[in-house]
Parts: sequence; structure tokens; C-alpha cells
Amino acid sequence: MIYVEYIEHDRFLPIQIFHKLGLQDGWSGGDDVKVANLGRAERLAPGPSVMCFWRNSGLRRMDEWEAAFRTPESQRDAGFQATRLGIHFVEAGLYDEIVGGPPLGKGLHYVEFFAPGEDIENAAMREHFEKRAKAHPDGRLGFVLRRLGVLGPDPGGLAVWTFPSYEASEGILREKHGGHPLRPLRGGLYWNFEDALI
Repeated sequence: MIYVEYIEHDRFLPIQIFHKLGLQDGWSGGDDVKVANLGRAERLAPGPSVMCFWRNSGLRRMDEWEAAFRTPESQRDAGFQATRLGIHFVEAGLYDEIVGGPPLGKGLHYVEFFAPGEDIENAAMREHFEKRAKAHPDGRLGFVLRRLGVLGPDPGGLAVWTFPSYEASEGILREKHGGHPLRPLRGGLYWNFEDALI
């Protein structure tokens, strides 16, 4: 399961502090893995401007997070409290990982936001995106995520591609989808958070 945080920079917080807190390097525990931490590239994406993706083992792990965050130790932890209070977590979503892989590497990340209807099976979704990936050899399909129920913002699906540059992404940006039910409804370009000019 992937937990995605949608984050915005509070303009009252100095950008240097946001950059430090936004890395979220202090959290580790159990099987949690930060697989992507993306910052909007040249404002070419919808808000909020940052998305952080965490892989965990499922809803039981969410119970463990909740319990850990409520402990006296967490309440006294300066780093945890600074992150919680200093970053504007706009909302979050829970997603099933239809296509997954290792944490994203360097590059320009193109995120497609699409609406997977309830009648579309996960296998058909995986097949569709893997077929598209073959048509875009300059890039790499990193993730295809499907929202768990309605726990997350519309339209409910995310596909994350990585390209070496803006120019290399042009083919997928100009791709025609017709009326395909998995067509992107919105897209955005992102760098890894530490490289983004937020």
C-alpha cells in the first residue's frame, strides 16, 4: 500500500526551513519506505506543490503509525513536532500499488492523474500502462496507483513516469488518448524534492 501526502509550503515559514523539514529524513520504522518525494517543476503541476509517497504494509501499519504518533515519546520529540507543525499537510490518500518498483531515482517525473472506474480490473490497468511504457522507451514507468475507496483526492489514480529531461518527456506529453477510460485528466511535472525550486 502507498500513503501519499499532499504538502504545501506555508509562506510564513522560511523556505530554508521548509526544505529541511520537507525531506522528512527523520522518519523510519518497520517496513516503511519513502519511495518518492516530489516537488513541482516550474509550477507545471496542480497544487499542492509537493507529494511524498510512503510504502507500508497496509492498514494494520496505519494503526501502528497512529499509536506511535500518540505516544509521550512522539509528543516530546522535537523533530517530529517540528515536521508536524512546520509543514502544511493539505491532505493524504491511500492507494493500492498496481505497478510498483524501487524508490524513484533522479530525473524529471511526470505524474498523470486519472480516474480508474470501479469496473476496470487491476490486471487490465497494469496491462494498459505496461503497453504504454513500451511506447515511451526514453522514460520509465515507476508507479501506477489506485485510490483505496475514496480515501484521497480526485480523480483517484496516479501514474508516475521518469524522464531524463523536459525534451525527453515531449512524446508522452503530446500522446493522444481519445476517450480511453484510463486517459489522464490532469498531469504535472516534478523533480525530486531536494532538486525542486519550490
